[in-house]
Amino acid sequence: MKFIPLNDSGTNYLTFGLESRTEFQYLGNNNWGAGPQNPGVVLVRLMPDIDLRLGDHARVFVTPFFDEFTGQYPRPGIDKDIADGHEGFVEFGGNLHDPHPGWDVIVGRQEVVLGTGRLLDDNEGVNVRSAFDGIRVGYDKPAGRIDLIAVKPVEINPGAWDDIPNPTITFWGLYASNLRWSPRFMSDAYFLDYDAKSATYGNQSAREQRRMIGGRYFNRLPGEPPRAGFDYNIETGFQWGSFGNRSIRAWATGGNIGWTLPGEVWRARFGLQADAISGDSGQPTTLGTFNALFPRGAYFGPKFALIGPANLLSVQPQFWFHPRQNVTGDICWIWFWRESTKDALYSFNNVALRPANLSDAHYIGSQPNLEIRWAISEHFLGALNLAGFIPGTFLEQSPPSDKIAFVNAGLTYRF
Repeated sequence: MKFIPLNDSGTNYLTFGLESRTEFQYLGNNNWGAGPQNPGVVLVRLMPDIDLRLGDHARVFVTPFFDEFTGQYPRPGIDKDIADGHEGFVEFGGNLHDPHPGWDVIVGRQEVVLGTGRLLDDNEGVNVRSAFDGIRVGYDKPAGRIDLIAVKPVEINPGAWDDIPNPTITFWGLYASNLRWSPRFMSDAYFLDYDAKSATYGNQSAREQRRMIGGRYFNRLPGEPPRAGFDYNIETGFQWGSFGNRSIRAWATGGNIGWTLPGEVWRARFGLQADAISGDSGQPTTLGTFNALFPRGAYFGPKFALIGPANLLSVQPQFWFHPRQNVTGDICWIWFWRESTKDALYSFNNVALRPANLSDAHYIGSQPNLEIRWAISEHFLGALNLAGFIPGTFLEQSPPSDKIAFVNAGLTYRF
């Protein structure tokens, strides 16, 4: 199934892959008891892929997906998509077998993941992954990568073969990533432009034209396994533009610092994550709510997706441990406050979970998380996630405010 030669020299070849993921999920009192509930469901994702390589300079990649959900009330664009084309693109470039191929161009439907997924992510945590239709032009060298992106997000619909590029949203940007200034200091820098023909904040709907500049500063690459010593990852951004007849002035900053103890067995990392993300102050001429654009769904914690990065202050102590060669664990406890009491509490896709005017309180509540990941073999991965939410003053004054319990147990097969 891998590297099937199509010519005598083997420079043209075909390779197949597959991801099959099945999860049982229990979610008690979703949205603190408001709205329809799916207490116990099974989530299934099947993603075969075909990769055609034509020498070192051309590639065709296709991935359909089949995402099923047994509950009665699937969350739109998150839980269910019976069958559709997830990725389908052609790629041209320098040596595409090299991790740093020089220049490359990708045209078609594709995932876009940049940085740590705060603004552009494939949404791996939830059942249905995200993709974009458009073009990405990159220049990649060991000292860093620069991407020019012009895309439309794919509109996820639950039926078969009905996903289309969202006609109301256009997105483009310039993103420089993993710029290596020294072994202990790397950075990202970016300019992003977002245009939505219709958006809603509070009780107002209008066209949203938003631009953003930002940067990230870190000493370890995304996805790099923890190693002994100090690590840091800090990101800041500022947004401006217009929302109807109002100007946009929004900002966000967040950081994660940690220390990893030496050793292979029971290696441990102690960390602290903190975020400050602007909300609206209620001024009639200015919108202050931050738009995180296309972030990962489980933004806070490894799996449980509810609260999103808008109008928020959070603090998150973390403990990562590695008891066996093929077992890792992550424990964290997150405390949330509203940055502005004149703005709502939002989900990760910028939908208001609770309006602003029900309470003057800042404190939202706290969320504990536990994740255990077990690499059973080369192809099988098991994961257990436990989480909950203890409501604070804001939720108690804007009921319902039931405590949330979350359990997710899954098995993933990849080849």
